[in-house]
Amino acid sequence: MIPRPLFHAVAVLTVAMVFLQPATAEEQASEASSARIEARPGIPAAVRDMTPVDMVALARLSDVDVHSSGLQALVTRSVADWAEDGRIDQYWRYDIAAGTLDHLTALDDADSVHFSPQGDRLAADMPPGGSREDEVFLANTDGTGLQRLTRHPTSVRSVSWSPDGNWIYFLATDDYTDDEKADRDRFALIDPYFETIRHRHLWRADPQTGETQRMTQGDWSVRSYDIAENGALLIRIAPAGDLDSSYESELWICDRPEPGASFRQITDNAWMEGHISLSPDGRRVAYRARVTRAGLAYVQYNLVVLDVETGQSRILTDGVDFEVDGLAWTPDGGALIVAVRAGVRSGLVRIDAESGGITELSLHDRRLMDWSLDDAGYVLALFQTPDTNGDLWRIAPDGHGSRLTTIGAAEVAPFRRPEQQLIRWRSHDGQMIEGFYFPPLVQDNDTPPPLVVQAHGGPRSADEFGQWKWGRYVPVLAAQGYGVLWVNYRGGVGYGDDFMRAMHGTYFAHADADVLGGVDHLVASGRADPERLIMSGWSAGGHMTNRLISTTGRFRAASTGASAVDWAMHHLTSDTRGARRLLFGADAWAEGALDEVFYPQSLLRDLHRVSTPTLIFAGENDERVHPSQSIMLYQALRNLGVEVRLYLAPGEGHSFSDLSHRLFRINAELDWYARHIGRPPHNWQARPETALGEDGNNR
Repeated sequence: MIPRPLFHAVAVLTVAMVFLQPATAEEQASEASSARIEARPGIPAAVRDMTPVDMVALARLSDVDVHSSGLQALVTRSVADWAEDGRIDQYWRYDIAAGTLDHLTALDDADSVHFSPQGDRLAADMPPGGSREDEVFLANTDGTGLQRLTRHPTSVRSVSWSPDGNWIYFLATDDYTDDEKADRDRFALIDPYFETIRHRHLWRADPQTGETQRMTQGDWSVRSYDIAENGALLIRIAPAGDLDSSYESELWICDRPEPGASFRQITDNAWMEGHISLSPDGRRVAYRARVTRAGLAYVQYNLVVLDVETGQSRILTDGVDFEVDGLAWTPDGGALIVAVRAGVRSGLVRIDAESGGITELSLHDRRLMDWSLDDAGYVLALFQTPDTNGDLWRIAPDGHGSRLTTIGAAEVAPFRRPEQQLIRWRSHDGQMIEGFYFPPLVQDNDTPPPLVVQAHGGPRSADEFGQWKWGRYVPVLAAQGYGVLWVNYRGGVGYGDDFMRAMHGTYFAHADADVLGGVDHLVASGRADPERLIMSGWSAGGHMTNRLISTTGRFRAASTGASAVDWAMHHLTSDTRGARRLLFGADAWAEGALDEVFYPQSLLRDLHRVSTPTLIFAGENDERVHPSQSIMLYQALRNLGVEVRLYLAPGEGHSFSDLSHRLFRINAELDWYARHIGRPPHNWQARPETALGEDGNNR
């Protein structure tokens, strides 16, 4: 646990009393907006099938941050840059009344951008020219007048304004002293594995002068923070910077965050407090946690409200079916707007902070991507649906919603899209299971189409309305004559704690049968050819794929990515054990756990049964599911005489980020599937060699 004594904010008038300086020419290649788009462009007719390149390159709105006035917002637009082989996040200022979005080109390198409380300036964390370490920059709201504010010795992150606009807060990792740097250059040439070498602490900068003050100091790391309207400062600290240490985090508060002020601890528990938020008056704290009245458990995220003065905590969502995914206090502090995941839908509810009463605001057939609350209680929400890969709606306090943009709909409209059909079936034990079926856009003949089953990751997740995940590429598959099945199997979220806990202790107690039940349902209704079934999944979806190919020979081909076959090895080599510890109820090193928990469920035990031709993907730098798991699977199948191929993607982590690797994976899967169901080989699509134009799109 973290040491209990009170600690103090430490004022450090930085190292260089930095006064605002204009950004260099290198730092501001463009001073003003160079492109404008309309919020409600016309929606063209569907004229062609979607290709793999189309899927990978789709531009989309990804984040939204509304100013407190509700008059303007910052919208992030993610675009593909094939010349750089990656996606670029562009920042656009959205004038809500005028219905226009202006590209803030000078901030294209920023990791985040935030309005000042007065709405007259922007703060961004971005690297100066020639550097990879972020600093705080200021700009006018149209992106002009870019000025560098800080010259911090280490990279800044988690930037935010104080509610009065007098300070800009940020987190930064401690720098090495000169002696430590010299020692590292001469002797300490290799860092120890997994250990936190430097802690992360909270700072603030004066936006007028650039003067900085260090707000925390100690042998622990600040993981997140929040500032109330009355100025109170809340921090979440953990003993180290790794993911496992998050479960040992605690909350501390300072009523008057000035140099030398004391913080006091307000939680002492065994769970991770996430999405921490102070009420406007600083008297209550809201957060989400995997906790019930009995304590930490393998349950969905619940909403917890803590009285700062008394220390009393109340769980407001214990026993509901939905999972809490995010939260914000209403302007009067009497309730919270809460993002929830409810089965195949995600949206917003309002929860009374005293009674716990729940009012649905917006929970329709769509997927909530991001949202932001203004001072009048209106929400600007970004949703995906089957017909848009991201558009904005304005949700009133009474739940009435109005659509503000058609940008995402116009982006996907030129492509023919399959219908997203919500289906239900009974699993082996009578449990009702939900999922989606996407019928093919073309069929070879009168026989049922081939079916690609795509298991979601997590497993604490769920598939929702919308078909725009590049790794699923549903419109591409449908255009090539495949039906697609998504299954919300047990162990996922949005259906209550019992549904999720059906995986607790025994990973495949029901989940694999839930998936096969969906396959049987489609075969029985004539929507899937039983002789042309394909299984696929990534991460936990890959675990599911590995399970099914080792217990049935029904699938003609399979693709598994970033997946495990040995639970004990996975537990020991991953960058986190906390969630898996809750799932299995044990650690691999505990006495008897290998024989009683991990080995009996290990997929290695059944690999000798595999006959399905299997394609395997992994990132060479994956820390979540170590690539050794994929190598183990490959070597086992190869030596068993099963047709198998493994691709280890250089430089990639748990998910592929390079556009070329994403395109390669889609091409490789389409080719693998076609060859193993008797179709001609797939015609591989080459990557484009284009750069971004002035409008932010590929030329």
